[in-house]
Amino acid sequence: MTKRAVIHVENTEKLVEFAEFLVSDGWTILSANKTEEILKKQKIPVTKESALSENNIFMADTSKLIRRVMLTKYHEEDETYLSHPDEEENNIYIICMNVLPSINTAIVSKQFDNQLCPKNFFITTLLRNAFRNYENLLILTDPDDYKEAMIQIRTGSISKDFRTYLAAKALNLVSAYDAGLSASILQSSKVNEQFMNYMMIPFKKELPLHCGMNAQQAAFLYKSPSEEGSVGNFLKYQGKDLPYTLVNDISYAWRQINTLFTLLKNQPTVKSTNSDGYEFTTQFTPLTGTVFSLAVKFGTILGASHATNVLDSFKATFTYDSVMTTDTVFACSAVINTEAAEEIVKGNFAAIVAPSFTTEAKQILSKNKKTKLVPSFKVTNIELDLRFINGGLLVQTKDSTLFNQWKVRTKNRPSQIQTDEMVFGMLLVMGARSYSAVLLKQNSICGIAQGCTSEKRAIDGVLFESMKFQEYAKGVYSDKLGISHDIDTSNLGEVLVCDGAIPFCESTKKLIDSGVKAVLQTGGTSTDDAFIDYCNEHGVVMVFTGMTHLSF
Repeated sequence: MTKRAVIHVENTEKLVEFAEFLVSDGWTILSANKTEEILKKQKIPVTKESALSENNIFMADTSKLIRRVMLTKYHEEDETYLSHPDEEENNIYIICMNVLPSINTAIVSKQFDNQLCPKNFFITTLLRNAFRNYENLLILTDPDDYKEAMIQIRTGSISKDFRTYLAAKALNLVSAYDAGLSASILQSSKVNEQFMNYMMIPFKKELPLHCGMNAQQAAFLYKSPSEEGSVGNFLKYQGKDLPYTLVNDISYAWRQINTLFTLLKNQPTVKSTNSDGYEFTTQFTPLTGTVFSLAVKFGTILGASHATNVLDSFKATFTYDSVMTTDTVFACSAVINTEAAEEIVKGNFAAIVAPSFTTEAKQILSKNKKTKLVPSFKVTNIELDLRFINGGLLVQTKDSTLFNQWKVRTKNRPSQIQTDEMVFGMLLVMGARSYSAVLLKQNSICGIAQGCTSEKRAIDGVLFESMKFQEYAKGVYSDKLGISHDIDTSNLGEVLVCDGAIPFCESTKKLIDSGVKAVLQTGGTSTDDAFIDYCNEHGVVMVFTGMTHLSF
């Protein structure tokens, strides 16, 4: 009696090997479309099944195939494939089908108004119905299961547990496909349902990691179908020895680079008001052609800068000191060239993330075997931030609006150079763990504090970090946690930016006394007036945004 297997797959991994096995074991393969073409090209006999055809407009064909699958019976007592003589056609014992779940937010554009149901939708319909008869079928949706299926078929010992496992994976695939389709419609620009009733986005298991954040934790990398982000080419080049922390830092660094580049490549403007109420528009210099650099470790920014070329941008980062680059991720918005690679290789970086690397740069950087080279050129389009909590999921829209307004609270306005540097600083603290503050000089970080419990502690922290940075820069290292008295604190930094409201305190005074000439903050404390007076007395400009950029 004929044993039949339906094979219709979008993921064609290991397809030919599995099909060849079935044919050699006496099976008849039913297929159509791309799968049929691949198998016929490999000289594998295939019977065309009209119900699997993409242009099948008659549901009767699909219904007939579903009925055959539903009526298939497997008689376990003699461990062979049998069917009732009156049900000769109901002998489809293997359903090997899969689809690739995706999110396509253009699906409800005018050209798709009458085509919301994709051509491959019948695959999930078949899989869902096959699930109801899982005790009599082998439902294969993952190429990784083909090998075990072949072993159990060859030995005639297909276990109930294996059937149940495969059926559950099939249902998991169906739910992921449905989730992707529904998200494509609900989160499209036409519908714009940002918060769906059920938060379901089809993330796919992609890469096992060496360990979690700690050695005793297991971890896996999941990727959203149709999304690249920092894991696109990354998955093609990396092995399985990656720890959770490194993957997280790579993703974070690349997201920050893209945020900087996206928001500053054009010439943004913001409505502004002088201290006397006069309204005007502040323009920021477009930074098209500018190279952004960022150094990250454990989700914390160690340094950042921008310049006209890769080498200068790299040199201006806070982590140029080779001692501080250990296990750090360095990200750059431009192609890493030979000149830059010769300097970067002197540091002990865990990974270098950039759009690409020249051939010479790859050869130079390969001298450090521990450094991962991660070519990344796309960023995710998912506009939501998600965080798992005990028993639930917190979801919010991404923080992508830099400013709604500027209120110049001092007598003097910031210069164009100060304006652009304040924007750069706000972009940095916008993605840093809050509360955070950054001190800049010539478009480079010279002090940064992140993850503080208050704005006051962030200001205290940025003062301390900027003084420690001066120690490193001058080659003076104190043995204690305090600051050496052998350093010059007259010019620690020029622009101070905070993601919250800066209180007027001793640390604020010291920063201004140490060279700060411009301050950008939210505003709104009881000490605002005293702070404004102090800035006016010392020729410092200060701008309030009225908008926080907190993140955790």
